[in-house]
Amino acid sequence: MSRVSSDEQAKGYSLDVQSEALEKYCERNDIEIVYTFREDHSAKSFDRPAFKEFQEHVKRNKNKIDFLLFTTWDRFSRNVMDAYLVIDKLKGLGIETQAIEQPIDFSIPENKMLLAMYLVMPEIDNDRRSIKVKEGMRAAFKTGRWCSKAPYGYRNTRDENNRPLIVPNQHAESIRHAFERISKGGLQSDLVIELKTRGTPISKSRLSLVLRNPLYMGKIKVPASESEPSYFTEGIHEGIVSETLFLTVQQELNKNHSRKRISIKLKDEKLPLRGILACSKCGEKLTGSRSRGRRGNLYAYYHCNHCSKERYRAEAVNDTLTEVMRGFKFKKANKLIHQALVSRLLKDDTKSRSNEVKKVQSEILKQEDRIQRLQNNLADGIIESEDYLSMKNRFRESKRNAEERLSTMQGDHTGKEELLRKAVHAIDKLGRVYSEANSTDKIKILGSIFPEMIEFDGIKCRTPKINEAILLCLNADKGFSQKKSGTIHNKLELSRLVGDEGFEPPTPSV
Repeated sequence: MSRVSSDEQAKGYSLDVQSEALEKYCERNDIEIVYTFREDHSAKSFDRPAFKEFQEHVKRNKNKIDFLLFTTWDRFSRNVMDAYLVIDKLKGLGIETQAIEQPIDFSIPENKMLLAMYLVMPEIDNDRRSIKVKEGMRAAFKTGRWCSKAPYGYRNTRDENNRPLIVPNQHAESIRHAFERISKGGLQSDLVIELKTRGTPISKSRLSLVLRNPLYMGKIKVPASESEPSYFTEGIHEGIVSETLFLTVQQELNKNHSRKRISIKLKDEKLPLRGILACSKCGEKLTGSRSRGRRGNLYAYYHCNHCSKERYRAEAVNDTLTEVMRGFKFKKANKLIHQALVSRLLKDDTKSRSNEVKKVQSEILKQEDRIQRLQNNLADGIIESEDYLSMKNRFRESKRNAEERLSTMQGDHTGKEELLRKAVHAIDKLGRVYSEANSTDKIKILGSIFPEMIEFDGIKCRTPKINEAILLCLNADKGFSQKKSGTIHNKLELSRLVGDEGFEPPTPSV
């Protein structure tokens, strides 16, 4: 057996070199070669075409094969657990697996430690290499550089520093035409036929992916890491369409389809209110983008892509909301009431969490039982090793997911009184907390206070409703008592008065 993966050929692992070494070894040791196979697949698993053919050959020629030879153990496998299973299965068929450059005498029990080392080192190398590749790609994405296969309408190339870059190809103009047609209400099914006549053959499913991909407006998605959520950043490549056209197309797609809206979250702290502002003319959500001024400076604006009748400088809107939030104050007498309510909610949450923990623990035990029965079936010869490996991986993945959920649920939930004290303090200093928050947290804060969309008329904000619990906690002496006109702040008013319906206790996140 000789094997390479595409990135190993340059390191002296070529198939010809391995085959020659194996043939000379067999010649020196008077071993007859009855079957030879070569592979160019990764050794992360045994789900490899050539190895499957070898297994079929073994079944057809039982008791006619004594050895499975390869040069080194990393040619055989880079997965410790799967390697042990295959070695044991071949041993049961009378076949000894052996690396000619790293021979192991299996008659000596202590040599199993040596085998473990030979097998685990390649797996560690694989895992470390995978981490480095992912980190490298994420670092490139953060700088706005696309380093994967170019999407439809682009081609891969290199810049003057020999770094990866994508540039529009011969289909770029057709892609731009497709966005323009969809923005005007065109149908994708008709567009597929039209693009084919323009020399741009594309399937409907692929076209749908193109129309939803922010990369075409010059944005790149940075994958999430352990310390940072995923977000979109400006790419260094040339966008085929403008941001305004792309977002207009998203509105058309969402209007014509019942599937869930996608959220394009650009990491732009100057536009934190995107998604919660509504156009006072048509009621649609305002989006946000930057425009370049006469002197070349970029300025952020909130604007309506639906009716195009509203456009405000983001700085003015942001400052107005910040001023409103700074006016929110807690009544001192209400702190104790609020604390009692949240304490009750925390107790209810603890009980609910306990029930969820029991469910997840039951799921973990269920998967462990499945794996155990699976092992018994393998030992009894009821199932083949290929089936075992496939089902084992599936059950282990389900168990791992359940364990992660359990770990999250069983996190440290002590010190609730201290957390409550900090929560009350945060509400009391809501203006400062809001002004210092990032765009994601600002949306969470506003969402907990304003259940519905907020409108801005250039001077003040307007909203249909405010969280009743927040209204009860506000200090009337600071100008937040609701007046007959619906004005509750000099820069915030209710667009319609809502009758009393009792109040709903705040959620633990408030």
